[in-house]
Amino acid sequence: MDIQTTKIVLIKEILDIENPETLLKIRNILDESNFDLDVVNENNIEYVNLNPSLQKRKLAFITDFINLENEETISKLEKLLWQHNDFWNELSLSEKEEIQQGIKELNEGKRVSYESVLDEVS
Repeated sequence: MDIQTTKIVLIKEILDIENPETLLKIRNILDESNFDLDVVNENNIEYVNLNPSLQKRKLAFITDFINLENEETISKLEKLLWQHNDFWNELSLSEKEEIQQGIKELNEGKRVSYESVLDEVS
């Protein structure tokens, strides 16, 4: 994946973040990379003067990512953002309910053998 594509993927991940602590960790990684941020958008709003709302903070991160060229920093951010990436979050509500129902049935001793499933589909 090229660096621009990686940045776009990271931007999408940041937009989904609701945890302020995670955003702060990302901010710290960017600060450690000696990233020099003069402005955060075309309106020349200085980063320090932004209202610390979650959406504005996310936009500031996005601007940082777009301008980021340090591969090591991008890798650190990828690991941080994707460390909790769980397939469960990608499932629909009905899929989650079916899985939970299956677990409940297994816990109640309601099991079907592999052989009986094979016999049924044959």
